[in-house]
Amino acid sequence: MRLVPLLIILMWAGMLWSRAMLSIGMIGFFLLAVVFHFQEGWRIIRGSKWLQGLLLLFVMPLVTVFWSEDHAQWLRSVQVKMPLLLMPFGIPLFRTIDRKTRHFLLFLLCGFILVTSLYSYWFYFSTPGMNEAYLKAKVMPVAMSNDHVRYAWLLVIGYSWLLYEVFRGGMSRRMRPAAYVFLLYLVVFIHVLAAKTGILGFYLVTAIAILSIVPARAKALSLLVFIAIPLISWFLLPSFQNRIKFVVWDFQNYSAGDYVEGLSDAPRILSFKAGQSILEQHLLTGVGSGDVLNETWTWYDVNAPFLKDYERLLPSNEVLMYGCAGGLVAGAACLLVFIIPFFIQGLGRNMLWIVFHLVAFAGFMYEIGLEVQHGVFLFSFFSCLFYSLDSPGSEADAV
Repeated sequence: MRLVPLLIILMWAGMLWSRAMLSIGMIGFFLLAVVFHFQEGWRIIRGSKWLQGLLLLFVMPLVTVFWSEDHAQWLRSVQVKMPLLLMPFGIPLFRTIDRKTRHFLLFLLCGFILVTSLYSYWFYFSTPGMNEAYLKAKVMPVAMSNDHVRYAWLLVIGYSWLLYEVFRGGMSRRMRPAAYVFLLYLVVFIHVLAAKTGILGFYLVTAIAILSIVPARAKALSLLVFIAIPLISWFLLPSFQNRIKFVVWDFQNYSAGDYVEGLSDAPRILSFKAGQSILEQHLLTGVGSGDVLNETWTWYDVNAPFLKDYERLLPSNEVLMYGCAGGLVAGAACLLVFIIPFFIQGLGRNMLWIVFHLVAFAGFMYEIGLEVQHGVFLFSFFSCLFYSLDSPGSEADAV
C-alpha cells in the first residue's frame, strides 16, 4: 500500500519539525489501518500480550477521569498518550513494507537526522561559549522543539536500526558503505551532543551488538574500539569532556546533600521523593492523571520551596507516574508492560527488539517519556514497527 511509507515520512517529519503534522500523520495512519485492516489488526492485538499492554498503558490513565478533579489536565494527559492506542492497530500496515522499502525508509530517517544534526552543529560552532555551557547542564539546540532527551533517543534508535540492518537485515553490499559512514557519523554526533540518554544508550546498544551480531572474527577489534571511543572523545571533543565534568560535579553536590541552582539530577531525585509521598498517601487509587501535577507542586511548596519553577519536575520515573495516577496496581501493571518484551518467544533473541526496549526501559526509570508527545510517539511507533519485522508467526506471544 503506497500510502503507508508516505504517512510514515509525514509522521517522522512532524516528529522533528511540526507537532501538528505529527498528529495529522498519526490520525491518517490509524484511519488507514482501521478502514482496510481493522479485523486483522484486532486479531493480532488479541493474540499479543505485548500489544494489549500498550493499550493498557492508554486505558489506565483514561479511567482515572472518575477520580481526577482537574479534568483539563486529565484530558491533556490522555491526549498525549493517544499513540499507545493508535499504533497497535497499524501492525498490518507495517507488515506491508517490504525489505527494499524498509531500507529506503531507514536511509531517509538517517537523512532527516543528518539535516537536523547540521542545524545543531551550526549553532554549536556559531555560538560563543557553547562548550562552556556544557558545564552548566546545557547542550546545543536540537530539533524536536529542542527536546534533547527525546532527540538523543531518536539518535540511538537510528543507530540501533542501521546497525541491525547492516549485520542482520539483508542490506545490499551497494548500500553498506554509506551505512558504515553514517554509523561513524552518528557515533561522533552522539558524543558531541553529549546528552546522557544518547551516551548511555549508545554504549548499551554497542556492547550488546558486539556480543550478539558482530562476527566472531571482528569481536576483539570491536571491543578495542568500544573501549577507545570514550577516551578519544574525552581528549578530542570539548562538549563531551565538559558534560562528564558537569555530571561528576552534579553527583558530588546532590550526594552530599548540597543544593545548588542549576543542578540536573538533584531536582530529579526530589521529584522521586514527591512521587513516593503521593503514592504512599493514595496507595489504592492514586490521585488521578489530572491531579498528579497539582499534588506534586503542593509537595514542593511544603518540602522544597527553594526550587525554581523550571526545576519543579513531575515524578521522573514512568512507573512512579502511573502509580501516582492510578495507585500501586497501575504502577505494577506499567512495570510489567515494560518487562514483557524481554520474554516474548521469537523476539527475545532479536538484537534490535531487545536493545530498543532496554534503552526505553532505562530511560523510563529517570524520565517521563510517556508524558510528552515526542516520547510516546517514539516508544509506540518504533516498538510496533520492530514488532512487525520479526513477531511470532502464530500471532500469539508466548511469555
